[in-house]
Amino acid sequence: MARIKNFFDQNDRRNNYKKIEKIKKEKRSERVRIVDDWIINSNNSKENLDVLLTDLYKKGFRRGRVIEVQKRNIFIAEEDKNGNPITENLWLCSVAKRHFQRAHKERNLVVVGDRILFEPNAELQFDADGQPLNTDLPRGVVQHAFARTSKITRKDPMHPAWEHVMLANIDLIAIVASVLHPEVRWGLIDRFLVQAEIEHVPAVIVLNKIDLLDDIKIASPEFIAAYKHRVEIYRKIGYEVIEICALKPKKTSENIKKLRKLFKGKLVGFAGHSGVGKSSILNLMKPEFEQIVDENPDIFYKGRHTTTYNSLLQLDIGAYAIDTPGIRSFNIQNYDPIVLSYCFPEFRPFKCRYTECSHDKEPQCAIKDALEKREISQERYRSYLGILKGLSFREGEGDSSDATMIADLKARQQKRDEELAQSEEDHSPSKKQ
Repeated sequence: MARIKNFFDQNDRRNNYKKIEKIKKEKRSERVRIVDDWIINSNNSKENLDVLLTDLYKKGFRRGRVIEVQKRNIFIAEEDKNGNPITENLWLCSVAKRHFQRAHKERNLVVVGDRILFEPNAELQFDADGQPLNTDLPRGVVQHAFARTSKITRKDPMHPAWEHVMLANIDLIAIVASVLHPEVRWGLIDRFLVQAEIEHVPAVIVLNKIDLLDDIKIASPEFIAAYKHRVEIYRKIGYEVIEICALKPKKTSENIKKLRKLFKGKLVGFAGHSGVGKSSILNLMKPEFEQIVDENPDIFYKGRHTTTYNSLLQLDIGAYAIDTPGIRSFNIQNYDPIVLSYCFPEFRPFKCRYTECSHDKEPQCAIKDALEKREISQERYRSYLGILKGLSFREGEGDSSDATMIADLKARQQKRDEELAQSEEDHSPSKKQ
């Protein structure tokens, strides 16, 4: 009888366990399907949004701008009445835990440049001006985010199906490349330009280390001619191309003045390859905190990764900038031919016979006809096909037509490095003895 009783007891426990697991599963499912209140103005009319914000402000919520993200620590600057971040009023926040249950396909919930609403720690006390008392860095919790007005994204290298937002809410993107050391990657520039066109964000191409073209040891006549041809292509399309030397600003002072004029009154996102001198250019704009760069000219001209995370900075010229770490590759999502061809402004005037023409193998294609008439450049057309077909070029390298030029450049660079090493050895103390 004891065995029978024990069997029924165990059976009841199994049934109870199944019921408990079913209830837990339902609760977990409900939690995942919670009302998504992260973006507060995605479906709200202006009137409803004003009522909602007024209510949240009365509860003590504050409006801010994300200026730096380190893992789950988010540094936030309060915004003034005009929506500009007050970078001296910093808060250390984290995202409310409930938002991590959201179904999302982004690498991060918040990124530098995001506008958010945060709730101050309940234990904080404030002075008559609303500033926290008796604390160096007040704490808070991010409860909501405002919809982004613009974003520059790429495929997340760890999760290709996810989106890695690199820049948010910018007014202008500065695509920075160095002429040499490392050599300019036109394919990388084209990918950034596609993203800028998708988001309707104005773009400026900044080409740094222009003084290296004067060094005949590393810049052959063929390379210089190819470089000038490329620059002319972008200018003809209508893009602003500014050539400077951040290490010798007096040499290109007029062009640096042009940059300052372009940046004034805007939030500028800096993007580009590793070691191209983004931080050095940013320092010319007099940021509130000088960016770390290696002052060794040889290191500067070889290219070196110095910035390790995104940060938003106030500039003395009346602007803001987001400095980003250099990237090795920039793979963007796949776009259909209609969308992608629109992102190449020089393609727009030409209307093809077929509405959904891919401009690849179709007969009587207006784009290919324009290509034959040299109304569209071969270089940009090859870049279009590479993006359309999802081809990934390591470090933003272009196609095989650039191989000879790059090989020649690297050979000259290696020769120069060997000569420098030999010169250092000849002048070393041991050699003199």
